[in-house]
Amino acid sequence: MRLARRDDVAPSSSSRSWLTPGFSASTAFINLAPRLVCVFTVDDGPALTHQQIGELTPSMNQLWNGAADRLAKRALVDTGVEFLVRNPAAALEQTGLPPGLEVGGHGVPPTAWLAHPKTFTVMHRHFQTVLDPHHELVYATRDDQELFIFDAPLHHVRDILGRGALMTYSVGFPLMHDPPVSG
Repeated sequence: MRLARRDDVAPSSSSRSWLTPGFSASTAFINLAPRLVCVFTVDDGPALTHQQIGELTPSMNQLWNGAADRLAKRALVDTGVEFLVRNPAAALEQTGLPPGLEVGGHGVPPTAWLAHPKTFTVMHRHFQTVLDPHHELVYATRDDQELFIFDAPLHHVRDILGRGALMTYSVGFPLMHDPPVSG
């Protein structure tokens, strides 16, 4: 299970743009938010098709929920949940950053934690407690793999990351925030 941006996979924002001839050959995905979807992979391979998922499990929802359950268990420790983190300045090669962290994903790209409401809620609640934010937490990625969490206004994080994807938590789902249109 991983987070994907529909516009990175296909130039059109229509869900039909992911379809190839024949339903069974189309990329299987679950909509999370406008332009954000959850796709399924085996190891680090390409996104699975409906036919491939049909060979693995009776339903895409069962696969999605099962993947979330397995992922959530990776963060469990005796005292609750735990994530590996470091100062984002190391990866971003910047100083003077607002409060925040770069997050490890427990053996998967950390953005995978945003691909299901169960796992995103676990992560969000954890970092709400850890960071004790003064602003809405902003989840940011430059490549849909790495994940940074900042306690700062969206525009401030946009200045840091430029064209990276910025998301906030919305009832278990990632809400993507587009850069302002200059005009």
